[in-house]
Amino acid sequence: MNNHLPGRPMAAILTLLILSSTAGAQSDLTLKDVIERNIQAAGGREKLSLIRNISFKIGGMRYTALSTGEIKMTTGKEPVITEVTLVKGDSVRRNSFHAVSELSGIPKTVNLVLAKLYSGVFTLMKFEKELTFQGLKSYGPEKFYLLTAKSEPLNVDFFLRADNFCLKRLVFRGATPEGDKYEVNYDFGPFEDAEGLKIPLAWFNSQVGTRGTLAEVSEFKINQPLDKDFFVKLEVNLGTTEAGPGRLKGNVLDFGGSPAGLSITTNWTRSDVEKTGFRSGDKLELSGEGFAEELVFYASSNELPPRDILSQGARLLAPAPRGGETFVIQFIAVDTAQLASKLKALAAIEITKK
Repeated sequence: MNNHLPGRPMAAILTLLILSSTAGAQSDLTLKDVIERNIQAAGGREKLSLIRNISFKIGGMRYTALSTGEIKMTTGKEPVITEVTLVKGDSVRRNSFHAVSELSGIPKTVNLVLAKLYSGVFTLMKFEKELTFQGLKSYGPEKFYLLTAKSEPLNVDFFLRADNFCLKRLVFRGATPEGDKYEVNYDFGPFEDAEGLKIPLAWFNSQVGTRGTLAEVSEFKINQPLDKDFFVKLEVNLGTTEAGPGRLKGNVLDFGGSPAGLSITTNWTRSDVEKTGFRSGDKLELSGEGFAEELVFYASSNELPPRDILSQGARLLAPAPRGGETFVIQFIAVDTAQLASKLKALAAIEITKK
């Protein structure tokens, strides 16, 4: 048995020499080499050249990106669309609850960069002419190829894995108009097979000073048929509202149940509610097809009763939690099985003051 022992240290030394040689060779790569290997890791230029568009969902947002660089993002649970963002050329336009705006500054830059990334199928293919190669960098035990770009008002860093050249981290760095530090990181998970390509199916977004969020990709598709005016339309689909003294008419945007009760998101904004003259504590009647329920109105979340009171049973209309755009109907600790069975997206609802 011991006759084989002297060979083991020699084998280990040879292995180390091979690894050292490989690391040295890779540190001599050029910018063009690194970008080409990054593209190859996703499937190669030939395969990517056949991609006209990709689409995928992250939570309630659907992304559709053309190979030419345009991207459209829609938010909502179909057929409801509450927000549309369209990136085309150097323009980023958004329609949120019928309020159309042209984005500028940091939000515009972030969207422009992400549009290039997604339209290049998570490769650096769309950044070739603007990148600067910073070489092979060590971060603890890991090594990454660092490539940087300037996209006013931000600096953009791309970290590629040294072993497979896939994107590991995207960093936006700069300062807000108020002079505060701005830094957002996208940390990508392993690239996996999807429709014959290699893409990350999850990543973690985090901004310095805030809690991060996990993004998980679903419904990834390629070369979907699109209407000719798909990248022109900026319309949302929220139903309609009518508001006047003591009454509201509108539609259900979303609804969902939990052990705590039932929540119904409406299309009523604060401007709609202000036209009714409702005051906190007013008793209201909610009606729809096949149901009628009594509610209590609260103009702000700060005016809601304590949790221990709500947990005993409550029916209320109040602003959406966590700063949403619209008002929400909540049923807490009450039986809503019959009501839930009658709800659907864009169903007509009405509220009158009792």
